[in-house]
Amino acid sequence: MSEILELLASQPLWIAVLRIATPLIFGTLGVLLCERAGVLNLGIEGIMVAGAFSGWLAVYLGLPLWAGV
Repeated sequence: MSEILELLASQPLWIAVLRIATPLIFGTLGVLLCERAGVLNLGIEGIMVAGAFSGWLAVYLGLPLWAGV
């Protein structure tokens, strides 16, 4: 039990969690802004996937790295 508590209290774990969860946090903030404006946006996950795929495809086809961003 103490190993689990040590793992949960470790700084590298929480740094990795924030690094991995950052795109989801930004997507959630975008949905919150849309909801506050009165717009129902149900496709935010699909928009994020399409953007990630198009960025990957651009770099895969040989365009500069900034074209994928």
